[in-house]
Amino acid sequence: MPTEATEVSGPPELEVQHGPALVGAVLGGVLTSAQGRMNGELSRAMGQPIEAALWSFGSGLAVLTCLLAFPRVRAGLGRVRAGVRDGRLRWFQCIGGLAGGLFVACQTFAVPLVGVALFTVASIAGQTGNALAVDRLGIGPGGRKPVHLDRVGAALLAIVGVAVAVSGRLGGAEFSLLPIVLAVLVGGGVAIQQGTNARVNIESRHVLSTTFLNFLTGTTLLVVIALGELAAGTFHPVALPAAPWWAWFGGVAGIGFIAISAWGVRHLGVLVFGLALLTGQLGSALALDLLDPRTRDAVGPAMWLGVAITFVAAALAGWAARARRISAT
Repeated sequence: MPTEATEVSGPPELEVQHGPALVGAVLGGVLTSAQGRMNGELSRAMGQPIEAALWSFGSGLAVLTCLLAFPRVRAGLGRVRAGVRDGRLRWFQCIGGLAGGLFVACQTFAVPLVGVALFTVASIAGQTGNALAVDRLGIGPGGRKPVHLDRVGAALLAIVGVAVAVSGRLGGAEFSLLPIVLAVLVGGGVAIQQGTNARVNIESRHVLSTTFLNFLTGTTLLVVIALGELAAGTFHPVALPAAPWWAWFGGVAGIGFIAISAWGVRHLGVLVFGLALLTGQLGSALALDLLDPRTRDAVGPAMWLGVAITFVAAALAGWAARARRISAT
């Protein structure tokens, strides 16, 4: 295990996977933005954010349940149970899907109000800031990682980029701060989810087993929230509305993102994975908002500048991590 004072490079097989893991992280960011657009469109059509979130997680869980027909996926779940029983895993490391459920619930509420790009940069602020704590506390599988100045600098630069991107919307008549605050909070939860998922994936040895656990716990949380809203009289389920065909595939995009995260964080660490992830998130989020006439006007100079700053932060984190691996060999 790495000590608090030294950041130890991973085993050779993990080092070989560093490049593919970076590519996977960027792809995961694209899937996250696509999921936000899908779930936001579904939320608009339904008029019920929690129902759209339930569809997203529930449909993903249905797909993964079908995949339990494969013996390797079931075997992975068996290894997780054995790991918890034998003490190699703690039970709370197996419920990272709760953070994912909260993220999707917030996503379906916030994206129709502020757009994909602004929701993305706000959630990245929480994710990037909390990733430092996650790596420092050793929540991920790589153990505790020291807080190097370049890591802090990259995280702070990413947060500055988010602030710049948001600044163009401040003071607008239709601007609401609540979706931004919620996005920052659930983004912080995603950093914890990524660390715990990577630990579970080492035990399960199958990303679909890890992903199934996430969707099971996340769907359970969303059902509890929906029942609470139903009891309070604020949730009124509606029949499946007419919506674009692509809006129904948020759960599939979520499966791809969780699977990539569970695999990639093991090779990169939470902070570097998260910053590589944001390059895919921001680039695709901007593209999606530019393609949507309802959000195209929100993509102004401040948004472009904020995105550029966060790209620089991602490059800085990746370069610094690579330099430390080379010096350690």
